[in-house]
Amino acid sequence: MNLIDVINKADQLKAEIDALRPISSEQEMRIIQKFRLDWNYHSNAIEGNTLSLGETRAFLLHGVTAKGKPFRDYLDIKGHNEAITYLEDFVNGQQPLTEAHLREIHTILMVEPYEVKAITPDGLQTRRKIIPGQYKTMPNHVRTSTGAFHYYATPEETPAKMGDLMQWYRRSQEKGDLHPLILAGTFHYRFVSIHPFDDGNGRMARLLMNLILMQAGYVPVIIRIATREEYLLALEEADVGELEEFITLIGEELIQSLDLYVRGARGESIEELDDIDKKIALLQRRLEIEQFSHGVEKNPKAQERLFNEVFRPLLAKVFARFSKFEKFFNQSECLAFYTIGGQRHPIRSQKPSALLEKLSDMSKSVLDGIEVRYDLFNFLKNTNYYIYFSISLAFGESEFTISCNWHDSTHQPRYQVLTNGPYDRIYTDEELSEIAFPIIEQIYTLIETQANITQTNS
Repeated sequence: MNLIDVINKADQLKAEIDALRPISSEQEMRIIQKFRLDWNYHSNAIEGNTLSLGETRAFLLHGVTAKGKPFRDYLDIKGHNEAITYLEDFVNGQQPLTEAHLREIHTILMVEPYEVKAITPDGLQTRRKIIPGQYKTMPNHVRTSTGAFHYYATPEETPAKMGDLMQWYRRSQEKGDLHPLILAGTFHYRFVSIHPFDDGNGRMARLLMNLILMQAGYVPVIIRIATREEYLLALEEADVGELEEFITLIGEELIQSLDLYVRGARGESIEELDDIDKKIALLQRRLEIEQFSHGVEKNPKAQERLFNEVFRPLLAKVFARFSKFEKFFNQSECLAFYTIGGQRHPIRSQKPSALLEKLSDMSKSVLDGIEVRYDLFNFLKNTNYYIYFSISLAFGESEFTISCNWHDSTHQPRYQVLTNGPYDRIYTDEELSEIAFPIIEQIYTLIETQANITQTNS
């Protein structure tokens, strides 16, 4: 769906909820408890919290803790849960949001001061003390998996930038010219781009986004751990001015939340619906694997599953990092090819996410292969320097192969098989990350080497 369709669907579901009111207190409590559990679990899991959904439920509902889990993980769940309570009270109080409230929410979220390991912009190991409710006093730029830094506002810039953000928010609310979804999604992105606190900025951004939506009568958006890569990729695209893609993603998750609320308001069992969906998915997977195990040759269904469950998540991981290299070049191009009947056909798109959607549609056909290519031209320090990089998925009769090809203007083309196997092979998210990391590390090494060469020559 495009953004207009998403907004219309969200408003339609909200109107349906309003028409179902008043909702019995018992039904509403069940819905709220469901939202709270999912919100607490997924928002923290995105940031690396190790508690499972079951462990999160046991802790929040019964105070039960599991052996071997970090104490800080429980503090993060506790603080996040209390921050949600603060938001609910804040919405009921109908107060205007201020910077003082942001600091108070952060104080609740982070629970208590603590120290974390950090790396200075010079690459030195250090420790940073996290003070809840206090804007950062040290740079909190992050080192990516490529070794490069992603830069946020400096400590000196942060107070002014936060003041500007809150002024923009208040003016937008007073004018009422932005749909609540656009206002909430834009606020989320602008807050993250500042990164005003030493820690907890991602959780804060999602809390504040939902506060804005709840103030407008909507329900909370749950960004699930399963969509983490897509969510981060959309934020990456927003960095280069493509904010609509990010807001659309938020809107699609909002629609899921609204749909869940409608089911709960009608008295349907939202827990059982979730459980049966999981059971259906597991049954489908078991039947598919059983079918594959009998030596079925390639077919559209097998290819589509392989693309959506293996190749597409791998590409999302690579795109999320590779797009950061664009800042070092004056020109970039992303395109793809699909081969069918021996004929190679191009697909062009400026947005990697749009490219993946087109490829997803093509994967439903019997193909020979798919190739996704990224070109970077005109290096800032040497305009003659370029990098060509591609990842390919080849469909054999009973096995697939995923490989990569890359070269720059100073090296011969290199080819590497990343993984291969039968069509029933299943990968974990961790396995896909392990495949993606060496690719990005290699490209970073090429760029770093070229930068050192040009620096020496200059």
